[in-house]
Amino acid sequence: MKRLTQALPKGGLWNVLGLIISLVLFFTSLDLLGEAFELMGEGAAETLLATTANPITGFLVGILATTLVQSSSTTTSLTVALVASGTLTAVAAIPIMLGANIGTSVTNTIVALGHFRNIEEFKRAFKGSMVLDFFNIIAALLFLPLEIFTRILSWSATQLTNLLTGAGAVDLFSPLDYIVEPIANFIVGLTQETGWIVLIIAFGLLYLSLQGLVKSLKAILNEDLEEKVKKYLFGSWWQAMLFGLMITIAVQSSSITTSVIVPIIALGVVAAIQALPYFLGANIGTSTTALLAALSLASNGDAEGTASLMVALVHMIFDIYAIILLFPIKKIREIPIWLAEKSGEFVTKSRAVAIAYIAIIFYALPFAGIWLTRDLDIATFYEPTLPQEVEQLRQEASANDGNTQNTNNSGSQSNNQK
Repeated sequence: MKRLTQALPKGGLWNVLGLIISLVLFFTSLDLLGEAFELMGEGAAETLLATTANPITGFLVGILATTLVQSSSTTTSLTVALVASGTLTAVAAIPIMLGANIGTSVTNTIVALGHFRNIEEFKRAFKGSMVLDFFNIIAALLFLPLEIFTRILSWSATQLTNLLTGAGAVDLFSPLDYIVEPIANFIVGLTQETGWIVLIIAFGLLYLSLQGLVKSLKAILNEDLEEKVKKYLFGSWWQAMLFGLMITIAVQSSSITTSVIVPIIALGVVAAIQALPYFLGANIGTSTTALLAALSLASNGDAEGTASLMVALVHMIFDIYAIILLFPIKKIREIPIWLAEKSGEFVTKSRAVAIAYIAIIFYALPFAGIWLTRDLDIATFYEPTLPQEVEQLRQEASANDGNTQNTNNSGSQSNNQK
């Protein structure tokens, strides 16, 4: 850190202060975005999660629910809580965790819109944000069928669950909660919790904070400091991945971690290919929030708590397996980058096209997919590997459902005889 601060230009202290204020406003705008969508959705995410019919629908529900609350940590933690309460089964929850990874990248894509006034920055920002979109889409399209037919994720999670059950929880806190939350709550209170007003304020703050971020970064980042950022934070793939992982664990939000790098990509300081491992580190980091919640729920060893831990581990294992399988091979690693570059050239032709991309990919397609697949009977041949306590709970639930159905049939027959 000392080496980095020594590279600041004269008068850079005021620029650093401006950068800090801009970051606080930026984080507040992201928090307000999530609050706005939650207020307008009125519990829509929770309702979606609790009504999952099959793995395909569950996967799409994970995408849509995450875009509604603007946070995969919220979606996965809520899913874990629903499993622990018995509202959602572990079988239904696994595909939701896979879908949540795609939904979380909507925030940094929205942030990229803030650079529309400068066409070159706009292109770089959108391409950088879309790299994560395409990596997550490719990973999900690969692992969702693999899980349905081979149960690789649920089997791996079950083995780890058996080791960790009863281990207890470790509490982490985000320092941003003590800075951003009071500001966001104050603004929401002023609007009397009116979702559309909060949304307008959020976008206004997002735009203003991005202008401040870019202005401050341009003043601070001289050639020497740029080289130090590239060398010490993005010098290698493991440095960037570790950086993304640690930042996400610290702030407990991958949306913040991935969004804050977008202005730096827009300025050309970091290229999309350098940002990819940083994004992947954030993917792993965001799974710790749900995992910590699940460890607490599973500490007493009951079946529901064990199921919630297993579901949380599926999310982390999916992210790790995706990196192991897709990142080391250069040709495969370059696919999402190539797709982002080609798509970015088309999407950044105008703001209207960029907005349409976000609306279609993150909202319209998942919603249409849920409507089309809600009656598919895929669940009949999807039998994930579950911990013994969870499997026993599932069998008991199935037996109870069967008994209830028989009782109802008997009652109907008696009424007919009468």
